[in-house]
Amino acid sequence: MNTELFFEKLFINAEFADEICRDLNITRKEYSEYAKQLDIERQDEIRIIKRVRTLYHNKKNLEDFKFQNFNSFYKWYIKQYQIQNGKCYYCKTDEKIISALFEKKFHNRKRTTRGKHLEIERRNSTDNLYSAENCVLACYFCNNDKSDIFDEYEYLEYLKDRKGFLNSQFEKLNGSR
Repeated sequence: MNTELFFEKLFINAEFADEICRDLNITRKEYSEYAKQLDIERQDEIRIIKRVRTLYHNKKNLEDFKFQNFNSFYKWYIKQYQIQNGKCYYCKTDEKIISALFEKKFHNRKRTTRGKHLEIERRNSTDNLYSAENCVLACYFCNNDKSDIFDEYEYLEYLKDRKGFLNSQFEKLNGSR
């Protein structure tokens, strides 16, 4: 039996047990045994899938969400996470550091329902698209800080020198009058 296919059908595609049994020609007992074994052997990966699924469900009903299904979103997320080496796209802070801060320092704060992990962030929020081309992974702090105010390039400049960036933007406004 192809355990990778079983894993994908069960945890990534979230197919029903009867469907998996039929497609893979296995009994319900075999299904239960495989599922239990994978729960133990791949628990860290399953935890990540569940977290990414939550991100997906939080965005999937938005009009401008362009990922076809969870499978495509999950594959994008994993690839993007690897490209970014598990770090925030903007400030380059490692997700492990952010998680540790939320677990040990910020755990008693009001807003701790998110923030421990990298979040989906639109590089250019003016076109509002949640797509593979327009999204990156950002830490809670950069995601909130950037908001829908800056595009990717403005925010990177802003991070270098916040006060200088805002002053230059103000000067541009005054110069255009």
